[in-house]
Amino acid sequence: MKKNYLDNPYYQLRHNSYCTTEIYVNDVLISTFKGEETRGRDRSTGFIPINQVVLQSGTYKIVGKMKPRKGEESLTEDNAYLGIEFYVCNSKDWDNTLTQFHPKIESPWDGLSENINYPTFEISTEIEVELPFVLDGWQNSEDLSEIKEEDLFAEVLSTYRQIHAVMASHNVTKFLELSKEKMALQEQAFYFSEERKKSFMNGATELFNQKLEIVPLDASSLQLEIMGYGKLVRLIRIDGSAALQYKSPDSKTQGNVEFDTKLHMRSKEKGFSII
Repeated sequence: MKKNYLDNPYYQLRHNSYCTTEIYVNDVLISTFKGEETRGRDRSTGFIPINQVVLQSGTYKIVGKMKPRKGEESLTEDNAYLGIEFYVCNSKDWDNTLTQFHPKIESPWDGLSENINYPTFEISTEIEVELPFVLDGWQNSEDLSEIKEEDLFAEVLSTYRQIHAVMASHNVTKFLELSKEKMALQEQAFYFSEERKKSFMNGATELFNQKLEIVPLDASSLQLEIMGYGKLVRLIRIDGSAALQYKSPDSKTQGNVEFDTKLHMRSKEKGFSII
């Protein structure tokens, strides 16, 4: 892509998955297709924005991890495929500016290899992006991989319990205050207008006003996940779903409302915050 070709470049990945899938940008998980939704021959496809993950101009590693579908034990020649395409557009004019900026990567359409059963498989590449900003994300945060895992789990769980209590009380003002770093990053990454910011705030308020029941936090059913080359951490449930969830208002038509909550630590003195 030519330098400054777009005023407000909006980078996206388009995935097409026929197996359990995880997609990472510089070791940050940005998309999953997992669990019961993978059973049978359903697929996952769509665009995934990445401005909020890359943070600034540079070279970034993209990894697509493939695993067997629910109920299957391996990736075989006829049951698995993953393709990832790379697009950029002007955030204010998708229809006329959307273009591919990097070659597509994919696993073989006809299967991985005849008579070979893979427990996992990966596809990867490196991309170059050019952005008009440098976002204040987790680039210079503490390296959490240097903390003993049991101590890290306890600290992260304590922070999650504080967030959980706010969600349980349906205090949207306090929740937005806890999320201000993440919100500021997203507003810059996606060039939010004042109208878009207001819409986001209204959406959060409407959700909290439903006063949905929150799913309890049980330490024994949670596990720690470190990513972003040691700079980010989150808790997930044993089934891979988000630790923080509201119960579905209608379980027959939709799943729980999940909050993918990543934490970082700018300094040991400041402690953890949502990013």
